[in-house]
Amino acid sequence: MFDMNGNHGCPIGLAAELIGDKWSIIILRDIAVLNRQTYSQLYNKSLEGISSATLAKRLKRLLDIGMLTVSDDKLHSQKKIYSLTEAAIEFVPIIFDLAHWSNTYHKPSPEYVRPIKAYMGKDKNLIKEFQNGLRKIHLYKVPLNKVDLIFQELAAL
Repeated sequence: MFDMNGNHGCPIGLAAELIGDKWSIIILRDIAVLNRQTYSQLYNKSLEGISSATLAKRLKRLLDIGMLTVSDDKLHSQKKIYSLTEAAIEFVPIIFDLAHWSNTYHKPSPEYVRPIKAYMGKDKNLIKEFQNGLRKIHLYKVPLNKVDLIFQELAAL
């Protein structure tokens, strides 16, 4: 089990322990790339069919390790909004690298590759722009329609 205050040997082993399960990466993808920020959006629009119990456990885990924050929705008192932290935004290039690797060696569905294809390459400036857009949305709470159009297009998927 992960000890938040302990000494951890290998940084790859630690990263795998923190985020190495399937669902954590998918939840981060859904929040970062597809702008699904509520529990119901994450559950009802899950491409992979996550169970309610698994979603709840992984959201708690991502909150505990500092990848997400949660806040109350100003319009609905019972709704919570999940947002990326700086640590999660810095993880987004890894998600794109995983997509690139998967697309190179295993050929996922073209309908899901097409919208993110430009971010799957080595254009670091484009990825930095994407991360800056995420900072506006998740850290500075800028409305989606005030950020780059790509975020609206991805949210529509």
